[in-house]
Amino acid sequence: MGVGDCSAWYVVRSKPRAEAAAADNLRTRGVEVYFPRLAPAFSRRGEDDHALEALFPGYLFARLDLARQYQLAAWAPGVAHFLTLGEGLPAALEDGVVESLRQRAGGGEILRPRLMFRAGDPVEIRNGPFTGLLAVVDRPCSAAGRVQILLDLLRRQTRLELPASAVAPL
Repeated sequence: MGVGDCSAWYVVRSKPRAEAAAADNLRTRGVEVYFPRLAPAFSRRGEDDHALEALFPGYLFARLDLARQYQLAAWAPGVAHFLTLGEGLPAALEDGVVESLRQRAGGGEILRPRLMFRAGDPVEIRNGPFTGLLAVVDRPCSAAGRVQILLDLLRRQTRLELPASAVAPL
């Protein structure tokens, strides 16, 4: 916050399934909004926004000057209320909270899970009939959360598909 800047970040509760509408309406009213969403674990960049889920369902963040913009923001379509302290005053967040989320999202609002495995990565099978055996990732996680590995069995490379949770990186 600069000198004379009285704005702070607040948590806004949206009406049911109206986070995006609340964010749009607040922006239209001149309120800075941060609406973090999570991309599906196995999505590709460029997929449409319908696959995105709110990181905090029912909530978003709004930066505003409480004395000047509260009424405007509180009555925006899609907004249910601001999270408050005991006396009913909206509770301001530390700037670092939103900034930390922004950094994880690469400066934007879309957070993407990190890929756990890449082709060629050595892994150990952690459960199932092949527990303890070493393998190499052939194909990273599928949309179903399964990883394809190459396992040396009886002097032959055998391709197996396992849940990603069944293998661990070495």
